[in-house]
Amino acid sequence: MSAKKKAKSKAGAKRKPTNARETTPKPKLAGRGGGPKGHWTQWIEPKGAALLSETLGPFYFVVKNHGSDNIMLVAQHGDLMDLPPGKVRATYAHGTVRVENRSEKWVLIEFDFVPVFKR
Repeated sequence: MSAKKKAKSKAGAKRKPTNARETTPKPKLAGRGGGPKGHWTQWIEPKGAALLSETLGPFYFVVKNHGSDNIMLVAQHGDLMDLPPGKVRATYAHGTVRVENRSEKWVLIEFDFVPVFKR
Protein backbone atom coordinates (compact mmCIF):
# COMPACT_ATOMS: atom_id res chain seq x y z
CA MET A 1 0.00 0.00 0.00
CA SER A 2 1.33 3.31 -0.92
CA ALA A 3 0.32 6.18 1.19
CA LYS A 4 -0.41 9.28 -0.77
CA LYS A 5 0.21 12.46 1.07
CA LYS A 6 -1.95 15.40 0.30
CA ALA A 7 0.10 18.42 -0.60
CA LYS A 8 -0.65 21.28 1.76
CA SER A 9 -0.94 24.63 0.16
CA LYS A 10 1.19 27.35 1.66
CA ALA A 11 -1.38 29.98 0.74
CA GLY A 12 -4.02 30.23 3.43
CA ALA A 13 -7.72 30.34 2.76
CA LYS A 14 -9.16 33.77 2.14
CA ARG A 15 -10.90 35.14 5.19
CA LYS A 16 -14.42 36.45 4.74
CA PRO A 17 -15.41 39.69 6.48
CA THR A 18 -17.29 39.04 9.69
CA ASN A 19 -18.96 42.41 10.11
CA ALA A 20 -19.98 45.50 8.18
CA ARG A 21 -16.99 47.52 9.41
CA GLU A 22 -14.62 45.29 7.44
CA THR A 23 -16.61 45.66 4.23
CA THR A 24 -16.86 49.46 4.21
CA PRO A 25 -13.96 51.33 2.63
CA LYS A 26 -11.82 53.47 4.88
CA PRO A 27 -12.24 57.23 4.31
CA LYS A 28 -9.41 58.90 2.45
CA LEU A 29 -8.13 62.32 3.33
CA ALA A 30 -7.95 64.70 0.41
CA GLY A 31 -8.44 68.30 -0.51
CA ARG A 32 -6.95 71.41 1.00
CA GLY A 33 -4.41 70.83 3.75
CA GLY A 34 -5.05 67.08 3.99
CA GLY A 35 -8.40 67.66 5.67
CA PRO A 36 -11.58 65.71 5.00
CA LYS A 37 -13.16 66.24 1.61
CA GLY A 38 -16.68 67.63 1.65
CA HIS A 39 -18.70 70.20 3.51
CA TRP A 40 -19.64 70.84 7.09
CA THR A 41 -23.28 70.72 8.18
CA GLN A 42 -24.96 72.16 11.24
CA TRP A 43 -28.47 72.35 12.63
CA ILE A 44 -29.55 75.73 13.98
CA GLU A 45 -32.33 75.87 16.56
CA PRO A 46 -35.41 78.08 16.10
CA LYS A 47 -34.64 81.76 16.72
CA GLY A 48 -30.98 80.75 17.24
CA ALA A 49 -27.64 81.48 15.65
CA ALA A 50 -24.47 79.58 14.80
CA LEU A 51 -21.09 81.24 15.23
CA LEU A 52 -19.03 79.49 12.55
CA SER A 53 -15.86 81.58 12.62
CA GLU A 54 -14.38 84.14 14.94
CA THR A 55 -10.74 84.65 14.00
CA LEU A 56 -10.26 82.94 10.63
CA GLY A 57 -9.29 84.71 7.50
CA PRO A 58 -9.00 85.73 4.88
CA PHE A 59 -11.15 83.07 3.23
CA TYR A 60 -14.12 82.47 0.99
CA PHE A 61 -17.19 81.17 2.80
CA VAL A 62 -19.80 79.06 1.00
CA VAL A 63 -23.16 78.31 2.63
CA LYS A 64 -26.32 76.50 1.47
CA ASN A 65 -29.68 76.77 3.20
CA HIS A 66 -31.41 73.36 3.49
CA GLY A 67 -34.21 74.78 5.66
CA SER A 68 -37.74 75.82 4.82
CA ASP A 69 -37.33 79.52 5.74
CA ASN A 70 -34.79 82.28 5.12
CA ILE A 71 -31.58 82.44 7.14
CA MET A 72 -29.43 85.52 7.74
CA LEU A 73 -25.76 85.38 6.77
CA VAL A 74 -23.52 87.82 8.66
CA ALA A 75 -19.89 87.80 7.49
CA GLN A 76 -17.40 90.32 8.85
CA HIS A 77 -15.80 92.14 5.90
CA GLY A 78 -18.27 90.20 3.71
CA ASP A 79 -22.01 89.86 3.15
CA LEU A 80 -24.99 90.68 5.30
CA MET A 81 -28.00 89.11 3.57
CA ASP A 82 -31.03 86.83 3.76
CA LEU A 83 -30.54 83.46 2.10
CA PRO A 84 -33.77 81.80 0.82
CA PRO A 85 -34.37 78.03 1.14
CA GLY A 86 -32.34 75.88 -1.26
CA LYS A 87 -30.02 78.72 -2.28
CA VAL A 88 -26.22 78.89 -2.10
CA ARG A 89 -24.07 81.94 -1.36
CA ALA A 90 -20.31 82.35 -1.62
CA THR A 91 -18.66 85.41 -0.08
CA TYR A 92 -15.29 86.71 1.00
CA ALA A 93 -14.86 86.97 4.76
CA HIS A 94 -12.26 87.77 7.36
CA GLY A 95 -12.98 87.25 11.03
CA THR A 96 -16.49 86.53 12.30
CA VAL A 97 -19.07 84.52 10.33
CA ARG A 98 -22.49 83.95 11.87
CA VAL A 99 -25.67 82.38 10.47
CA GLU A 100 -28.96 83.29 12.15
CA ASN A 101 -32.20 81.34 12.02
CA ARG A 102 -35.13 83.70 12.51
CA SER A 103 -37.85 81.11 11.90
CA GLU A 104 -39.80 78.92 14.34
CA LYS A 105 -38.37 75.70 12.80
CA TRP A 106 -34.98 74.01 12.97
CA VAL A 107 -32.82 74.67 9.91
CA LEU A 108 -29.93 72.69 8.41
CA ILE A 109 -27.07 74.56 6.75
CA GLU A 110 -24.18 73.19 4.72
CA PHE A 111 -21.01 75.28 4.63
CA ASP A 112 -17.33 75.29 3.71
CA PHE A 113 -14.31 77.52 4.19
CA VAL A 114 -12.01 78.00 1.20
CA PRO A 115 -8.69 79.71 1.96
CA VAL A 116 -7.52 82.68 -0.06
CA PHE A 117 -4.00 82.07 -1.32
CA LYS A 118 -1.95 85.23 -1.65
CA ARG A 119 1.06 85.48 -3.92
